[in-house]
Amino acid sequence: MNKLIRKFSPTIELLIILILGFGLFIYSSTISFFAVNSDYTHSWGYKITNFSHSTILIYEVIAFSIILYILKVRAWRLTDFNLSFKFRLIWVALLLLVLRNITGGILSKIFEFATVIGDTGTKHVHYGLEANWIVILLFVVINSIYEEFILVGYFFKRLEKYHPAILIGLSTLIRLSYHTYQGWIGIFYIIPTGLIFGYYYFKYKKLWPLIIAHGLMNLLVFLRMQFQWQDN
Repeated sequence: MNKLIRKFSPTIELLIILILGFGLFIYSSTISFFAVNSDYTHSWGYKITNFSHSTILIYEVIAFSIILYILKVRAWRLTDFNLSFKFRLIWVALLLLVLRNITGGILSKIFEFATVIGDTGTKHVHYGLEANWIVILLFVVINSIYEEFILVGYFFKRLEKYHPAILIGLSTLIRLSYHTYQGWIGIFYIIPTGLIFGYYYFKYKKLWPLIIAHGLMNLLVFLRMQFQWQDN
């Protein structure tokens, strides 16, 4: 098996890791989107349950273990992923989170004002939190590491010879492709996330701020569901 893995071309390696990492999520997210979003005013629901998110966590742990094994066999090193940590990076993560939320909020308001999604667009979102906080906190930690490690740390290193605009654009497109289940409103937050995260990483080569900011984004979503911080 190791000999076969070593014979992979960089392109085959990239495809295997992306498909293993996000293929199932892209498929299920796309199915969900077309099932409940036949038009941009259609309501959609987003439920967090112990079963659904425990299943996601189990898949991510298994997939991530396989991906790490492949990368180890192919002589990737931990230093390739720019995981050095300093406490000041927490402040960077908070800044990235604020920039993402401000940008996403501005975009959604612009499109609402232009009647692209309607002035009650955000009211079509129905939240449901049915998981316990052990599952939620595990999801916050594991999912954040999983996504940013593969989609930014690995993806940017594998394609480092390409222009940064290509890297940032493609990573944003992939990020968007497995978040379509969030409906049209999600687009206005996922795109800024991909662009801001991608630009920061390309410029500064620090992965922890993205992981921390991603975890905080997830946590805020769950808190919003728990305490029903909905738009009026």
